[in-house]
Amino acid sequence: MSLTDWIARTFGSMEGLVAVLLAAAIFIGLYIYSASRLHKARLEAIDRIRQSLSLYTRLAGALDDRMNGGSSGPLVNESLTALVQECKAADRLTIDLQEHLDTFLRDQDESRLGMLHRALEREMNRLIEERTEIIRRVESPGWGMGLWLLLKPAVPAIALGAAIVWTAEMVIRLREPSAWLMPEVWSLWLTSMIATVSFYRLLMDGKRKSSGIIIHMLHLLIAAAALPGWIWLEAAPYVLILQLLLYLAGFRFTAKRRRRERPYAGHPDMMKQLPAAPEAMAMDEAASPEPGPNTRS
Repeated sequence: MSLTDWIARTFGSMEGLVAVLLAAAIFIGLYIYSASRLHKARLEAIDRIRQSLSLYTRLAGALDDRMNGGSSGPLVNESLTALVQECKAADRLTIDLQEHLDTFLRDQDESRLGMLHRALEREMNRLIEERTEIIRRVESPGWGMGLWLLLKPAVPAIALGAAIVWTAEMVIRLREPSAWLMPEVWSLWLTSMIATVSFYRLLMDGKRKSSGIIIHMLHLLIAAAALPGWIWLEAAPYVLILQLLLYLAGFRFTAKRRRRERPYAGHPDMMKQLPAAPEAMAMDEAASPEPGPNTRS
């Protein structure tokens, strides 16, 4: 069997071989590009953590010195205020720590130094754990993590291939004139594209803590919801409605309450309740009958 016969038997024609080679080249190019982007993203994440830890440790050291009876005065206060302002420029600044910093700058109350120091300690410990986890995954990953790091750069190419397949399938269906007026055909294409985007986000998003778990579960449900549409074409419009509802539910489940909306020590709502307690105790004592002379103890 000659090479030309083998190509004609395997790929159908020379054009088929060229299409396969072109698809392979695009896949390899996307894989290399995605791998380099992921590696760059890990390095940038480590740099942002390092920058934030540098600012936090400087402020934590100044707070330790101030809380342990260190020097005080206008110059020291200005230096401490400058460090607090620098921490507000940290790349990994959270909303909780930002509100602690803003409260201290607004009130200049030394009684809040302890709360600010504890908030800094929590953030530094969290960032140190995150940095250690990133370095461990890159330098000494386990068997499963190493396999996933090898396969993850292929996800964008797989998602692109899936989008091309869904579009080609819709074009084939639209060859029939009656298909242009069928909402099932358009709904199937939309549900397939939405499932592909959710599949991409599910595998490429590396944040899996707190609300990130809910986001991953929503993307998994949105991607899995497209299965009935692929099996039963008439179910595609209902699947599309379900996916849109799941997307809207994501705004509800991932909404976060700001710290100022949550009760904490010193919260105005809690402070309003403090004077009521002594008055209530005084009213109870006044209303209670005094023990008479015949009352036994």
